[in-house]
Amino acid sequence: MSKFAHYIGENIRNLRKERGLSQEQLALRAEINASYMGQVERGEKSPTIDVLGKIAGALHCSLEQIVGSAPSKGSEIDSSYADKIAHQMSALSVKEQEAVYKFVKQLIQFKELD
Repeated sequence: MSKFAHYIGENIRNLRKERGLSQEQLALRAEINASYMGQVERGEKSPTIDVLGKIAGALHCSLEQIVGSAPSKGSEIDSSYADKIAHQMSALSVKEQEAVYKFVKQLIQFKELD
């Protein structure tokens, strides 16, 4: 299968593990076959948009989190950390989120000065 199918599968696996679910539990919640779920996570199958919607619903996440653009070559962002940060920030007000964003931006700018 394609690199994109592998990327989607990795995203699903990471999201599933973050939520403490087994493949079987996720498949049951998404109302799909457990064997198929494993094939999707391994990038062996490319699920339809309807199946991805079921998986997103079962994971309580957006389709964007599952199929968001694949990292470009040389990108060092670990999507699991980005997801963890987004999850923590979702509990904050918009004003608090803005303050966190500005702080992170300043940290990155400070790092670039080194």
